[in-house]
Parts: sequence; C-alpha cells; structure tokens
Amino acid sequence: MRAALAAALTCSASWAGAQILATTARQSSSGSLKILGYYQGVQDQTLKFNTNSSGLCTSGTASFPCGQGTETDTTGKGGAGMVKIIWQPWERFQYYGMVGAGDYTLSVPSNTVTNVLNGDNVGLIYGFGLKASVVPDTIVAAEGLPSPAIAIDASITQSRYHFNKSFPGGTPAGGDIDERLTMTAYSVAVEASHLFTLDQFWKLEPYGGVKWTRVDADLKDLGSGSHAGGMTDTVTPFLGLRAPIEDHEAFFAEATFVDGYHYGGGMELRFK
Repeated sequence: MRAALAAALTCSASWAGAQILATTARQSSSGSLKILGYYQGVQDQTLKFNTNSSGLCTSGTASFPCGQGTETDTTGKGGAGMVKIIWQPWERFQYYGMVGAGDYTLSVPSNTVTNVLNGDNVGLIYGFGLKASVVPDTIVAAEGLPSPAIAIDASITQSRYHFNKSFPGGTPAGGDIDERLTMTAYSVAVEASHLFTLDQFWKLEPYGGVKWTRVDADLKDLGSGSHAGGMTDTVTPFLGLRAPIEDHEAFFAEATFVDGYHYGGGMELRFK
C-alpha cells in the first residue's frame, strides 16, 4: 500500500509546473515595486508514473498491475491563492518572491475502483525568481512596426502537501494515511508581449511563450520515515492577457491547455 501511494504521488509532482508567470515580458521603470494577488489552478491533468515492483500493487482495497516499465495514468486537480512581490531596482532585471496556500486531489485508477487521495489541511507554496529583459517593448521599431518585448524568466518554487485520507471509489472506506509530499520545481521561461493602446482609456497586453520545468519530488511516510522520490521534465506553452486599468492597476489571466487545463488570474498593483 505504501509503495503504491509513494509511486502515484511522487509522479504527480508534474503539477507543480503549473505555477503561472502572472507577468508580461515588458520592462518596468527602475525602482518600481509590484504586488500581485491571484488564484491558480489545474483540472483534468493526466499524470503518468512507472511501477517497478513485480506482481500486484495495492492502494487501499484496490489493486493494479505492476512490473518493470508498467505505466499508469492518474488524474489530478487543485488550486491555490498566491501573493507575488516583484521589485525592479535597475533597468533590465526584476527580482520576485511568492507565497501561497492551496490543496490538491489525486485520483489513482486501479483494476476495480478509483482511489482518491487528499488531505484536510492546506498545502504551502513558496518560491523566488529573476526575470531579465532581453528586448524592450517599443511602440514603433526602425522598420515602422511595433517591436514586442522579450524576456527570460527563471524561478524556484517548493510546494508541500499533507495527504491523510485515501478514498477508494470516492468513499471513506479506505481509512487514513500519513504522507508528506514536497515538490521543488526549477523553471525557465521565454516569453514575449506587446502593449496595444486601443484609445485614450483602453489598453491590452497579450503575452505568451514556452516554459521548461523540472520537478524534484520527495514523498515521506511520516509513520515509518521511509522516502520515495522522482524527477519530471515538462515543456509547456502558455498564453496570457494583461488589461491595465490605470497607470498602477491591471487585471490579468493566463492559461495552458497541454496535459489538462492550467489557469490563473488576478490583479496587479504597481508602486512607482
């Protein structure tokens, strides 16, 4: 039972790559400070994991086939409320930190029923990163066309969740578990954006790019002290839209549609 839970939850770590950027590639003024509040979530995420033991692996009252190279699909969903603080001390570089709280539910299918794993307490998410402006956003380039901004974003985030319940078939018959999942995600993204001025009051800034994420996961059984770990690499395109309201406020939304639905949205406040 513990081995099956460890394998399933460890490989669900690719969900940590769902951290949204929540910002465009456009540079800010030197000395500016931004505070962002937003929600991010994932639905219908297909997660794959390998089981290396022989025979039959069990999770609660259910079982599924194991063996070298056996691959099983699971489905995950979750969400978190986040706060992100961004500081740009100089012309090209932005430094940021983020913290949030959320939950996650994992559905593990077997030969007979689907095991649903979750916890009563919210999980903690925190991290920091750096964004470098490669090309600034300009209204008109030398050729008479607008030049979009291009930036590179690198970050490290860590998420911790405590799973204490396993529900075979969606019922509480499976009893309690005591597992702590720690996921550390290393992410690098290349993004582009451009601010379009529609009239005196309305502006829109679409953005998008490609993000690579490596997730290092560790699952600890708090009862026995045993560990299970794994590493997952993902490459994900993303699209977003920022809508400035005034000079210092904006709303934004962002989403990806690969490996489930990853989405988020919120509000940005800029000081200076």
